[in-house]
Amino acid sequence: MPLLFFLSLLSFGIDHELSVLSFENERLTLFVKPFYTHSGSLKGYILTQTGHRLPKEVSGQTIAFDVSRTDWVVPEIFGENIFNSTMKGTTPSVLQITSYRVQPEIFLFTDIENSKRLYIGVRVPKDWKLKSCQLQNASFKSFTHSNITYLYTDDKLKDGIDKVTFQFELAYGLKKKIEKEIFILAGIANFLRGTNAPFIVEQVPPYQHVVKSGETLWAIANMYGLRIADLELANGLEDGSKIIAGTVLKLARVRFDSSLTTVVINTMTARLALYYNGFLVKTFPAAIGKSDTTPPGVYWIVKKEVDPALYWYGEYIPPRSPINGLGTRFLQLSNPTYGIHGTTKPWEIGKRISHGCVRMLNQDVETLDALIDTGTKVIVIRNTEPFPEKLENLL
Repeated sequence: MPLLFFLSLLSFGIDHELSVLSFENERLTLFVKPFYTHSGSLKGYILTQTGHRLPKEVSGQTIAFDVSRTDWVVPEIFGENIFNSTMKGTTPSVLQITSYRVQPEIFLFTDIENSKRLYIGVRVPKDWKLKSCQLQNASFKSFTHSNITYLYTDDKLKDGIDKVTFQFELAYGLKKKIEKEIFILAGIANFLRGTNAPFIVEQVPPYQHVVKSGETLWAIANMYGLRIADLELANGLEDGSKIIAGTVLKLARVRFDSSLTTVVINTMTARLALYYNGFLVKTFPAAIGKSDTTPPGVYWIVKKEVDPALYWYGEYIPPRSPINGLGTRFLQLSNPTYGIHGTTKPWEIGKRISHGCVRMLNQDVETLDALIDTGTKVIVIRNTEPFPEKLENLL
């Protein structure tokens, strides 16, 4: 630090420089750098929108505060120098912390027509700086457009589950690492188990329902002619089985319009194909419904379950049970009668044997589930033609 700057700090009574070590669960941990030789322990408090607060923890040169219910803090730190004089004053004098509560928007896209180039888009919040991105041994280039930083690589990626790691620098020196699990299949990457494709929420009368004691989401959905998935998506519920009395639910139907991933099921050949952005990725064997119980048409995957339970004529059959025929995954179609799921009877794959659902080998339906989004379009056809390389040539 230049001597003149150091002296100017002392002349204005600024005896401590602050940086942020961490911000987790509304706990702000500061690192204090004294501009003097201090003795004893540091003390301090913060002024917030709701009044003064004392530290939650003091350890050496770190002080932690609860900063819930406030968007800014004014710290006041006290120390004692070797001459037993009280030292105070900080820089910065005000810490704005709202940007610590937001998260960057991150999305993936694989350009199949351009050597499967992977693009990662990052919308960086205010006061955030993207410092690096790591995925396998890939080398990334970048450009910025409309406040979004695009990272891209032409390196070939190894298939399977992996992590992409981002390093960010935030205000007041805070460094933050964010990791996202991804799944790569045939060089195509998506977040592990996908995300929600864009959807439209269409509210229906009476528009709201207050959950009563003992009510289930299944009963509420049936009461209004809705699907469980409609209520979960419209209300942002991660687990519809955990609703509590008094919760106000928005009554709505959800409609998907588009998806990067598409599934095509051919009931004549008992095969299933996965497409990404209109290009064929992989085909799988399947078991389909007897006779015409798997009707041709266009559907959407509205819900995805890991280790699903089976409800059969009122009987609960737990996940992974030998008599639970759903296997390890269940992908609910927009027609609630049908779904795509695993099986406990792999020898039946390739046959016309189900009541209308589409069965896959567990390892195959897990691969499908790992890549596709909720909101994936599902097209059921019936012909003897092989799946085309481009989806546009299917119809």
